[in-house]
Amino acid sequence: MAGNKAMTSPEKIQHLRDSIAAGNRDGLMREMTQHHPADLAETLLALEPAEIASFIELLGPRESLEIFEFIPFDVQSLTLKYLGRPSLAKLMNIMSPDDRADLIEEVDDDFQERLLSLLLKHERQNVLKLINYPEDTAGAHMTTDYAILRPDSDVQTALEQVRLQAATKETIYYIYVVDTARHLVGLVSLRDLIVARRQSRVAEIMSKKVISVRADEDIEDVATLSSRYDFLAVPVVDAEDRMLGIITFDDLYDIMADEATEDMYHLANLDTDEKVDSPLLRSVKLRVPWLLGALGSGLVAAYTVSLFAKTIHEVVALASLMTIVALLGGNAGNQSLTVVVRALALGEIKVAHDWRVLMKEAAVGLCNGVIVGLVIGAIAGFWSGNPWLGLIMWLAIVGNLVIAGLFGAMVPIVLRKLNLDPALGSSIFVTTATDVGGFFIFLGLATLVLPHLMPK
Repeated sequence: MAGNKAMTSPEKIQHLRDSIAAGNRDGLMREMTQHHPADLAETLLALEPAEIASFIELLGPRESLEIFEFIPFDVQSLTLKYLGRPSLAKLMNIMSPDDRADLIEEVDDDFQERLLSLLLKHERQNVLKLINYPEDTAGAHMTTDYAILRPDSDVQTALEQVRLQAATKETIYYIYVVDTARHLVGLVSLRDLIVARRQSRVAEIMSKKVISVRADEDIEDVATLSSRYDFLAVPVVDAEDRMLGIITFDDLYDIMADEATEDMYHLANLDTDEKVDSPLLRSVKLRVPWLLGALGSGLVAAYTVSLFAKTIHEVVALASLMTIVALLGGNAGNQSLTVVVRALALGEIKVAHDWRVLMKEAAVGLCNGVIVGLVIGAIAGFWSGNPWLGLIMWLAIVGNLVIAGLFGAMVPIVLRKLNLDPALGSSIFVTTATDVGGFFIFLGLATLVLPHLMPK
């Protein structure tokens, strides 16, 4: 952590800026040998895109590529516009196919055409194929740089082939075995190759139980699959099981991190496009719709309370205690909601078992309601000197926590069945249910036993 702070210190940033301005290539090369590319990229982010472009021109595209790939796509796209044509062409042609496709998608149409024109024919065709896949599919996130072997090769020949492929492939820890028509027939790890007898055939040592995904599969499902089996990479195939590419763990990790961030934003009723440095008006624009939705929820709850205005007028203590009912219901609902959204994201909930999740969360609400309700009921009864008020408080807490458990589980499950993000707006629905339900139960019971609550 200390090293990272040192790399982003004002002194370090100014030193890098001065080295670029002076054309000190030797000094920059020394920096590369002393620091991790990710740390250097962090320092570069403090510079202007034109200065980053000068850095790439000084070092050369091949030498600076490893650092450039750690820079966010939006900054990359701005930097490319300051590069000379030779450096731009070189950099684009040596980038990994998946990163290159993502970057080309990030730029405007005119610059996209320019970048495509700089690519070699086969690289251009590859990019066009990758960017045509929908964003949320496996095909959009795969790379076509993967190592392959033939099943009839002997291990000695296979090792030599892997050595030749290693320089241009994204990973060689997994080597995929394909036939002459590129059908995926097996998988062999680099370790298996190294320890195998040199005379053995690849077909003898490869694993035939290869788990692959189709190019049109949802990328979230692929991430879940990778996490379940601890894969370093997942092969992507077409409908005839022909190899198309692989999705590496670093890309899947980024996807899982993005999905976790998205769920966190949605549970907080925020738009994922908002960042801490978003302009003021943009933040207001993104937040207002969610706040209006919450306002609608509050109006429904307020209307429910207004139905019992006479009861509250007769027993003023109800106005103080009903907020506790709503507060506990909201907290319990968010607990259920968080557990179920996480389970849906990780694929832990099966469609056939939805009802079990609902019953379990309702049961949790019932048990918690009995315990917490007894505590607050006893406090309310002692505080008011009226056991009836304590009884009503207990029953209202029990009922509202059951509602919280049911809706906290049901809302995200229903949203998933409608092919919507299960976290999207869930908290508004759950809060509405617990506020309205809690107020109705509490004030409804109070109305039924109103004579017992009236001062003697």
